[in-house]
Amino acid sequence: MADRNTVVTLTDGSSDFSGGVDSIKVTTVKSARNPNGLARNQLAWLDNGGVRDGGILQRTGWANLGTIAPGAAGQYQGGFLYEPDSANPYLILNIGGQTYQVLLDPAVTGGAPLLANNLTASFPGTTMPTNQPQFFYVQGENYLIVQAGDFVTLPLFWDGTRLTRSIGITNNAVVTGTPGVNQIPAAGPMDYYMGRIWYAQGRQYSAGDIVGGPSGVLIPAKRDAILNITENPLVLGGGGFTVPSNAGNIRALFHNANLNSQLGQGQLLIGTRKNIYTLQVPVTRTQWIAANQANQPLQTVVQIAWGPVNDRSVVKVNGDVWFQTLQPAISSMFSSVRNFNQWGNRDISSNEDRLLGFNNRALLNFSSGMLFDDRMWQTALPMQLAQGVAHQAIAPMDFVPISSFGADVNPVWQGMYEGLQILQLFAGDFGGLQRAFAVAVSALDSSFQVWELTDFLRTDFRLPDQTNVNNETRVTWVIETPAWTWGDEFMLKKMVSAELMFDKLFGTADIQVEWRPDMDPCWKLWARWKECSARNSSEDCFNPITYPLVGYREGYRATRTLPQPPLECESATGRPAHIGYQHQLRITIKGWLRLRGLLVHAEEVAQRLYHSPIPC
Repeated sequence: MADRNTVVTLTDGSSDFSGGVDSIKVTTVKSARNPNGLARNQLAWLDNGGVRDGGILQRTGWANLGTIAPGAAGQYQGGFLYEPDSANPYLILNIGGQTYQVLLDPAVTGGAPLLANNLTASFPGTTMPTNQPQFFYVQGENYLIVQAGDFVTLPLFWDGTRLTRSIGITNNAVVTGTPGVNQIPAAGPMDYYMGRIWYAQGRQYSAGDIVGGPSGVLIPAKRDAILNITENPLVLGGGGFTVPSNAGNIRALFHNANLNSQLGQGQLLIGTRKNIYTLQVPVTRTQWIAANQANQPLQTVVQIAWGPVNDRSVVKVNGDVWFQTLQPAISSMFSSVRNFNQWGNRDISSNEDRLLGFNNRALLNFSSGMLFDDRMWQTALPMQLAQGVAHQAIAPMDFVPISSFGADVNPVWQGMYEGLQILQLFAGDFGGLQRAFAVAVSALDSSFQVWELTDFLRTDFRLPDQTNVNNETRVTWVIETPAWTWGDEFMLKKMVSAELMFDKLFGTADIQVEWRPDMDPCWKLWARWKECSARNSSEDCFNPITYPLVGYREGYRATRTLPQPPLECESATGRPAHIGYQHQLRITIKGWLRLRGLLVHAEEVAQRLYHSPIPC
């Protein structure tokens, strides 16, 4: 039998963090007495990090590719990653009414300076409105359609070599299939689906001619037919199909993979800020020509609350579609349809409430999203700048939390990424290589820049300047753990030490550990130190060799033990700060490593019954 004076060290912690972030819950770790607390594999918050494969690793690096235009060029209005028939994709951007072609292939640009061509200067008559803040884009076949969104300015057509302007609808009695008479009119959101360009004008949506139809004249395949409006009398007369008046204006037109539909039948999704509708799209030219007010295709409502804020935030993942809503939140079409008969159409982003709750709802229609590296990226924290609406953060969701075949694991939220003032996100396929980009506003000179968001760099790379000759900038990232209770929420404990286990250490990492007891809102410094693992033979402090330069592997540390926390008085409780019922850690790291495990040690502290009564 142990002596009653024997001190027993209690240990808590975790070596699995694959559950990601859940910021809406209280930070106390889950237990029988606290069944709704944070799971042991979850985090209270994570900034610039990820939890793929169970550890906590810094986000991969971002690289500055160069400047498109100075900040005085005007307001950013939108962009699209255009895909040519037989070349790598490139950006088409609109800034201050000018249209820019921005090549992204390093073989073309040489890295920096970025090659940005002003197409407006090369093609007279293609200037767009300078004061219109949000343009709309869609690519059908080899044609990119650019709408100013004011419902007055006729759209631009880019075919990879020429920038031209639509002639609009000039004859509403044209014979079906007549080329060169009517083209896509001024509109807003668009989608290319079932061989037609669909476009929205307020609450109304319509479509042009089918690809390969008789109104096309260019060989091969008459692909230019999609630019014309000749087939449907209802559309020729300025009409179309309409959503109910209480739904609001159409914010997005999009489609997904509908595996349950019959062969030959497609569904177009029409999103407003309140609802989402679906239209059974006529397939053949004959069916489309016959569609009118008396013979309308079937339109039904599929989501009764919280539709998409815009088309840029719509992200397609397999058969699902994700988008931002005005709650503010991020929602999933699949989840909404699956839970249609349950209470409300629930969002699935409450884990990110600590971030999304601070979104300016008035600016959410400028948000954007993408799918890259098996993660969904959605912009957050929009702010109005002279150069446009920039976003200070990204909300990432990881679709591969555990990399194992056959594992039934839900995707997880990863807190936030930050580091740029992002105007819009883009992702595309470059000959089988997935690449992602952000158009951003420079915090130094307010210029418009393009950054590549990589899945392999360990640091951020900026263009050389007087303060950063080597381009390289280590990423600062932050981990907030659950509040550990050592198995008993109501036992008073004295925290005496902690152990951290690292691997994938590469280069220098600055580490700072803070903690807070119980419900204290303020963090207290515990320890601060550096870790270093040489990246190559020139950084080897024992035997430096610069030629030939030999690359080194990543290192590890198991474990690093912290001393007892510093003695501080907690004024709210009258106890030393390292004595409490629960303790939470915050770990700030600047550099590349992965946290594999965390142990927190404590000792039980005797307490008197009724030791802190309220005043009589």
